[in-house]
Amino acid sequence: MQPRFSLSIGTKIFGIASSMLGLLLGVAYLNYVRIRQVNHELIDIAYYLAPLTEDIANINVHVLEEEIHFERMIRYYTIDNNNQANGNNNAKASDEEEAFKERGERVKQDIATAIALADKAAESAYSPEDILEIARLRPLLEVLASEHQNLHHYSLDIIERLKASDPEAANLLATQITDFKDDFDHRIQDILFELTTFIEQSAHHAQVTEQRTLTLSWWLTGLASGIGLLFSAWVTAGLVRPVRRLVSNTEKVEQGDLTVEVPIYSGDEIGQLTESFNHMVSKIREKEQLKATFGQYVDPRIVDTLLGQPNSTEGSQRQMMTLFFSDMANFSKISELLTPTGLVTLINRYFTLAAAPIKEHHGVINQFVGDAVSAFWAPPFVDSADHAKLACYAALEQFDQLTKLRRSLPDLLGIRKGLPEINIRIGLASGEALAGNIGSEQSKSYTVLGPVTRLAEKLENLNKVYGTRILMTATTRQLAGDTIEVREIDQIALSGTPEPIYELLGIVGSTDNRLLMLRDCFQTALEIYRGRSGEEAISRFEACLAIIPNDGPSKYYLDLITSKSSFLSSSRAT
Repeated sequence: MQPRFSLSIGTKIFGIASSMLGLLLGVAYLNYVRIRQVNHELIDIAYYLAPLTEDIANINVHVLEEEIHFERMIRYYTIDNNNQANGNNNAKASDEEEAFKERGERVKQDIATAIALADKAAESAYSPEDILEIARLRPLLEVLASEHQNLHHYSLDIIERLKASDPEAANLLATQITDFKDDFDHRIQDILFELTTFIEQSAHHAQVTEQRTLTLSWWLTGLASGIGLLFSAWVTAGLVRPVRRLVSNTEKVEQGDLTVEVPIYSGDEIGQLTESFNHMVSKIREKEQLKATFGQYVDPRIVDTLLGQPNSTEGSQRQMMTLFFSDMANFSKISELLTPTGLVTLINRYFTLAAAPIKEHHGVINQFVGDAVSAFWAPPFVDSADHAKLACYAALEQFDQLTKLRRSLPDLLGIRKGLPEINIRIGLASGEALAGNIGSEQSKSYTVLGPVTRLAEKLENLNKVYGTRILMTATTRQLAGDTIEVREIDQIALSGTPEPIYELLGIVGSTDNRLLMLRDCFQTALEIYRGRSGEEAISRFEACLAIIPNDGPSKYYLDLITSKSSFLSSSRAT
């Protein structure tokens, strides 16, 4: 049923936004007014009070200098009068008199500057308190100017008496103006102290005003937020009923009921949302029908690929890839040591750890068979230039995961003694293979087909013969390039023609130096062995064992040479 009156969700949201904006603008305006007040107070301090204080301080300094020059004049003229000479001291007295008059003019100019600044402040200052304080100081400055003028004239009169060789009159006048000078100095100090105190009070007042402004801002912001929440609650109440219907049907979809369809009662955004929900459920039904076909696949990328290519069997093609096959050594003996539950726990933990490096390096786990792991690297899951290199990285990291597994065995199996010895062997092979969706109409599997798959398994098994951990084909070694460190182990006919096989030692730049030394020594020993120099080959392979005592391939060739020598010796004896 279409409602008779209903605001659109956009209108309601716009109302919330507009009200919140209005409240925020109000808060911003009040903040502006208060901050402007603080700013004006600081301007008064910076442009009027502080400069006026500086002028008073200059007056004080120049008055002190004036007094110093006056005292020096008295001393020089007194010395001249006592010695009845008008030589060098008389000249010094004249210089001090000029300096005295010059300082007097500076004081006069400083007082005039201070009075002019006080007049300007009285007209332009913002704060009434500042205007009142400056207006009160102006008469004091005028009195200061008058007193300084009188003090200056009295001082010059004393100098004239000394010049006229009338020291008694000069001393009498000097005694009379001493108190006057002290009062003048105290007056300057009082004005300076009063101004300094007033500036401190003004600064404190500005700080208090700023703090109050911040507090008021918090209160107003809280008020605006409260009003906004109330308005939002009102809008939400108008949306609850239709949304509840959507939520209820969504829960049904979550429980697996994909037959639901929500009636549409309005043409607003909720109605559009309901229509989109019904469309979404329809698409989910289609996706679930497709996913039912691919329910057995593990890797999500395979599922995404197959969903994106419904006719994946038609799109399958042969391409270069790298196959990975690993198997747990002595699994039969391990299974005899453990209970079925313990064995399952161990295998699950091993598969979890083994899968991590493969997925981290973008490999695809093809299947878990017993205690073996089969995986591959191929486009479109990885770049065509990287599949061999990534497979090598994942293979090396399998042994880091194996270390983690060994450490967790006591807690995993609940025993501390008689723990099984866990080790793995890995084979890597690169070549052309077909990856696709293979199987019957009822059950299918995304798998890899081609001779290269058997090569990886065969190389894994050859690790038993040579005592190695990771063996790879020459093609894998070539495709991995300069990113890995390897050593040639043997030349065997994997696919009809003899070709070298290699042991993967590590990544370039992070391989143990002992392994690199072993590789070089082993290569030399292998070449000598192939040159049919048995005694020297034995010496070289023993040198390899001196580097790493448990090196499997070195032991393999030593045993091989020894057995051949024994056979030849017995044949000759016969």
